[in-house]
Amino acid sequence: MRIKPLGPTAILHLRFAAATAAVLAIAGGALLWDVRANEMHQAENTVAAHARYVEQSILRDELKPSDIATPVGGADRKRLDWLFNARVLNGGGLRVKLYRGSDGMVTYSNLHSLIGTTTDDPAELREVLAGRTVKDVSRLNAEGGAGPNVKSLEVYVPLQLRGQSRPRAVFELYQSYAPVASSIRAFVTPFALLLLLALAGLWIALFPLVQRMVRAIERDRAARRTAEEALEETSEQLRQSQKLEAIGRLAGGVAHDFNNLLLAINGYSEFLTASLSDEHQLRYAREIRAAGERAAALTQQLLAFSRRQVLQPRVLDLNDSVREIESMLRRLIGERIDVVLDLEPGLRTVEADPSQIGQVLLNLAVNARDAMDGSGTLTIRTRNDGDDALLEVSDTGGGIDEATQARIFEPFFTTKAVGQGTGLGLSTVYGIVAQSGGEVSVSSSPGHGATFRVRLPGTLLDVAPLELETAPRAGGAERVLVVDDEAIVRNLLEQMLVDLGYDVTVVPSALEATALEGAWDLLVADVVMPETDGVSLAQQLDARHVLFISGYDPGSLVSPNAAFLQKPFSHDDLAQAVRRLLDDPMRPSAPGAARSPAAATSSSGASAARR
Repeated sequence: MRIKPLGPTAILHLRFAAATAAVLAIAGGALLWDVRANEMHQAENTVAAHARYVEQSILRDELKPSDIATPVGGADRKRLDWLFNARVLNGGGLRVKLYRGSDGMVTYSNLHSLIGTTTDDPAELREVLAGRTVKDVSRLNAEGGAGPNVKSLEVYVPLQLRGQSRPRAVFELYQSYAPVASSIRAFVTPFALLLLLALAGLWIALFPLVQRMVRAIERDRAARRTAEEALEETSEQLRQSQKLEAIGRLAGGVAHDFNNLLLAINGYSEFLTASLSDEHQLRYAREIRAAGERAAALTQQLLAFSRRQVLQPRVLDLNDSVREIESMLRRLIGERIDVVLDLEPGLRTVEADPSQIGQVLLNLAVNARDAMDGSGTLTIRTRNDGDDALLEVSDTGGGIDEATQARIFEPFFTTKAVGQGTGLGLSTVYGIVAQSGGEVSVSSSPGHGATFRVRLPGTLLDVAPLELETAPRAGGAERVLVVDDEAIVRNLLEQMLVDLGYDVTVVPSALEATALEGAWDLLVADVVMPETDGVSLAQQLDARHVLFISGYDPGSLVSPNAAFLQKPFSHDDLAQAVRRLLDDPMRPSAPGAARSPAAATSSSGASAARR
């Protein structure tokens, strides 16, 4: 028969019972030990007093010097037998001995076989002769003898006869230990019963309290387990966030370096396309340009994940964003998937880049379509959640396991077959939402579909109307200074601006730029360069306008009022940015409130040293 193990509650009750029993046993044992010690001490003192009385009142007068000088025999032995039996051993005494002081020989004992023997402890005998009384508990026959070897009280006192100036012998008395043991037992028996009654009463009184304590402890343990699980979950979220942040910094650095190269590839392919007339060569140039643009889109996704792309936020309604791309979504998703919109009226407005929110919706919808294998239901839902606006995209696909959920927002992570995805769709969503001040999460389980939730902070501002800008004229003749440490970028900018008609001067460093004389209509400067940053350089030069260029989001590098163009840009992008800046008299000439990007350099990784 298998014995069922005890539960925590039963074990705790048993521990309490054992602990209280142990405490009472220790306390009772200590008390009994004290009682026994006191009884022993009192008995020893009584025997010692009796021995001294016998020595002073009887032996001093009744003994002869010959009785302690040589072993007695004959008539003297009979005389001493009568003396000790009649007057000394009649009160529980067991044995007596007379020791000769000079050598410790027993001159008399009521056990005649011991007469003529010597002591086994001469040092103790000398202490007694010096006037000390020695008390001990021992066995009757410990030093020899016949008969029952019972426990006894043993006392040594010095013996001095009348007329002697000092003790010349030692008197030893063995008293029965039985009266002492009887006295101790008389106390121990009722005391032990009293302890058992006290223990039972203590258990009866305290067990209800113990039960309540056990329940409280179990509640505390449950709360602790819940807290530990929550802490572990939070720690895992923190580790995941730190991992994504590290990957984001790496991705941003890689994207920045690629943007410098792509600026040159796309720019020169644009020049090549415009200068060729041969159809075959023109097709090759266009393919180079198309590949460059696809690569630029890829780096934009990396920058989106690393939260370093350029955003143009404005107040918008997520419901409007969903409706604007509804028709595109239905064409993209396919006819076999039902698209259901559940949009809450009165949704809070948010501040975000409309084009990036559309990108978030498209990426989530495509991810849901692939999860449903071409058939199912895609539900897009919006609702208010406190001060936030919530956008949910749900599908009826096969669901996502926990291991995949833990890595789902990592760049280049995909569960699709090779060649069917870049693994950047959901990482782009993560970066856009995070850069917009929001959060994105996923909830799913295998076989029950998935729901992605985008949470954006709400605002009390109204939706901003869309302003259409007219394209400025392309070129001009103003004096332009270009400062960039990358030769391939510097040469391309010079050719683009010269092609537009501007008077262009290019230098590779801030040191050479400050050595030039004269005023400039426009300074085009990389944000971060090896010697100094573009903001500091702009404050040192006499330039009417400044245009910053970089492969990163300028939000952490320059003032929001400063003009900025993100790499890679096209010939037309540069032409419009330069012309718009030069034609705008209201734009400040220098980013006076701009923060130096030197601090940003160290936190952007090794690649940030070359903007």
